[in-house]
Amino acid sequence: MNCTCSRSNIESYENFELKNFNTLKMSSVADVAYFVKNEAQLCSLFEKYEKLAILGAGSNVLLSSLGVREPVVITKKMSEISLRKNIVEVEAGASAQKLSVEAFKNSLCGFEFLIGLPATLGGAVAMNAGAHEQCISDFLLSARVYDTKEKKVLNFTKEDFNFSYRNSIVKQNPQRYVVLSAKFELEKTDKSLIQEKMEKNTAFRKKVQPSLALPNLGSVFKNPTLPNGEKLSAGMLVDKCGLKGYRSGGAGVWENHGNFVINYDNCSSNDYTNVVYKMYDSVREKFDIELECEIVRLGEFSESEEEKWKIMKKD
Repeated sequence: MNCTCSRSNIESYENFELKNFNTLKMSSVADVAYFVKNEAQLCSLFEKYEKLAILGAGSNVLLSSLGVREPVVITKKMSEISLRKNIVEVEAGASAQKLSVEAFKNSLCGFEFLIGLPATLGGAVAMNAGAHEQCISDFLLSARVYDTKEKKVLNFTKEDFNFSYRNSIVKQNPQRYVVLSAKFELEKTDKSLIQEKMEKNTAFRKKVQPSLALPNLGSVFKNPTLPNGEKLSAGMLVDKCGLKGYRSGGAGVWENHGNFVINYDNCSSNDYTNVVYKMYDSVREKFDIELECEIVRLGEFSESEEEKWKIMKKD
């Protein structure tokens, strides 16, 4: 279905500071930023521009310290959640934590793992977010996805996403597909059981992951699987390279877990890139394992940064 919508009343700003719109709390200025409130507004911007940068919570997005030239669309105000029995429909900008709480309030289980995830629904679907043996694709029925190549809205089934571990066709084609909203089927169960699982998940997250009081972008690398099927911890590999506490400029590897990079002191994208590359290169040298980075990038990066990301196969 093609979008026919008005461009009026879309909130926009020039030279917009994005520091408060990424969980790394890193300064990056967008030439222009839009705040969309619904699908129609977002579609109208896709009709206007050849290329847009979509930003939800910015929880796994490294912004360039040199800024972002393409128009940035912030989806946090596009956040409606509707429930009908055990069917939940969610717009892309809704926070994962709010979605988890709304499901709990309605005695619906399946979204307990989202309680500690600093992401929006759109990003969670694109990366097939998961934790504690649950993932977003387990419960997805369908989604509305904008196809920038065909300039129209598509209705994706679960199979259309080609989901895998922390991956989907949307993540693999970020310049083509953008999640607008999604529909899920959850299960009714006792609220006390849901609450117990949410509290357990929250406690676990606090124990092994940094709070956002230590600005970060979440796990840097996927946990690798060896050719023999053995699964390893990326954090453990980084730790065995002696890199906990390693710093470059204002960024550094978290002292408590080797798979997190913290903005300790007004880090730049170059600082962050240097730390991530050091982790990648050290693991490659010591274990002959090439870690796959979960972080996506947005904006214009320096030649030295681009070279490092190219080596890490993130160009």
